Amino acid sequence: MKSFLGTLTIALLAASAQAQSPAPPAKSTPSPTPAQRPGKHIPLTYKAPDNAVTAPRKDVDAGSRGWNSTMPSLYVLAPNHTGLTTRGQPSLFWYQSGPSSTRIEVTIIEPGKAKPVLRVGADKADQPGIHRLVLSRYNVILTPGVVYKWTVALVPDPANRSQDVIASDTIRRVEPDTRLTAAMAGADGLDKAAHYAGKGIWYDALETVTNEIDAAPKDKEIRRLRASLLEQAGLKLAAASDRK
Repeated sequence: MKSFLGTLTIALLAASAQAQSPAPPAKSTPSPTPAQRPGKHIPLTYKAPDNAVTAPRKDVDAGSRGWNSTMPSLYVLAPNHTGLTTRGQPSLFWYQSGPSSTRIEVTIIEPGKAKPVLRVGADKADQPGIHRLVLSRYNVILTPGVVYKWTVALVPDPANRSQDVIASDTIRRVEPDTRLTAAMAGADGLDKAAHYAGKGIWYDALETVTNEIDAAPKDKEIRRLRASLLEQAGLKLAAASDRK
């Protein structure tokens, strides 16, 4: 009997010790790299604002002017309605079809004011492709609700501005709604671009995806995403340059 009770006591003590011993640590899963994060290459689907009023594009194709068919054409990278931004100092983008040694000028005009909000130029625009003007580099902050007109122009003869090759569109700053703000809190990279595009915030979507391209210039898939966004706005030539 004593032998049996001793054996039982030993068994119970062993079982108790096994129950109290800590379980082996679970294998940790390494954090995904930026290239592995879900949503990095999700489509950018642009949805125009509900109150958007479309209008013909304000682009001038140099080839349609008999005076100088060798000048490149310009296209502002914007939809055919007033594009939106949530930022006081967004980036403005345009596409230039070919190289040029001609002076280039970007102007921003506020309605009711004779003096431009911004007029900045460079001696030449020798590279074709997509270009940007970063407003944070200038003392310009867009006021919410105001519809600004912005223009990019090639100026072959400063004394005769009728020969300018120009493209223009409008931009309006809006306050982000609560849903967009909440979505942005847990998003990064191309996820943010997708949220902006889905909410009709054109300029922020384009700027965000372009920043991703600048961070990973060899990633062709990100360029294809920007090309798709541009195609949705009818900007076929600019999109084609991203698909090369």
